[in-house]
Amino acid sequence: MKSFFALCLLLGLALSQVGGSCPESCPDTEDTVWALDGGICSVFRNKCYFDKANCSQKTGEQLTITTKEECQPHCASICPAIYQPVSGTYRGKTREFGNACNKQAHACDTGETYL
Repeated sequence: MKSFFALCLLLGLALSQVGGSCPESCPDTEDTVWALDGGICSVFRNKCYFDKANCSQKTGEQLTITTKEECQPHCASICPAIYQPVSGTYRGKTREFGNACNKQAHACDTGETYL
């Protein structure tokens, strides 16, 4: 009985650490993280934004940190021609994009991490 209680305690502690590691907000510090998600390159402002994205993955697949050189060949090259404007701010300048895919493709090509 004691071993069962100890196992439950350890399991509960482990699960609380996994759930507790998802950040609610992140600093704007720029320390770019490149990651692959099912073969698609994504760029994050810093490790905190990467962790936040990993926590919100619905498919269960985790993003994998990689290098810029390994990631960039997997940048989106074709985006749908659907006009759903989004904006992003990088280094104090706001820029508008035709849609979220265009924003992500630009960030991937340039390494500019728009918020």
